[in-house]
Amino acid sequence: MCVGLVLTNAAGRVTWANRAAQATLGFQLAEAAGRPLGTLLKDPTIAEFWHRASEGGEVVLGQLTLHWPSPRQLKANASRCLDARGECIGRALLFCDVTQERHLQVQLSEETARRLLHLAEQQPGTPAAAPHTGLTPQELRILRLVGRGLGNKEIAREIHVAETTVRSHLKHVYGKLGLASRSEAIRYALQHGLQ
Repeated sequence: MCVGLVLTNAAGRVTWANRAAQATLGFQLAEAAGRPLGTLLKDPTIAEFWHRASEGGEVVLGQLTLHWPSPRQLKANASRCLDARGECIGRALLFCDVTQERHLQVQLSEETARRLLHLAEQQPGTPAAAPHTGLTPQELRILRLVGRGLGNKEIAREIHVAETTVRSHLKHVYGKLGLASRSEAIRYALQHGLQ
């Protein structure tokens, strides 16, 4: 997520813009300095937002979808900059580019993808057999903590044992339940309500 900031003087002319603002809005500070910000904004959505903010005296907030110079989702804030006497000496356009928050791409190994597909094929609500009855109370407790997403160090702190002891218990849990990895242990715990 990047944060852009453009500052203008009281007349609305650009005095400063950070790199993120320049890249997102499609102008260079060297060319834009001293020019009205409204004339530099090529995307109609942000141009309209800035126009509304320039006419009003209060803070203007908005969620904007830009299409130029590239598609972006912004959370924007336009406000007046005041001197010590409360007089307007300029305006600030501050925005966060939240485009990446909306587009999440996960890359999985082929093995992980196959396991997920296998899980998806199982009947919902039909848990696998529950051989966890053969676990010791301490192993079951550790499996529950793994199911809650805790790491070995956190589990060790929680149950007041050494981290190596946690690893040892987990090896026994994996062996008894036929699990190959921590992710399988988490899945098992979730499927059996052990978190």
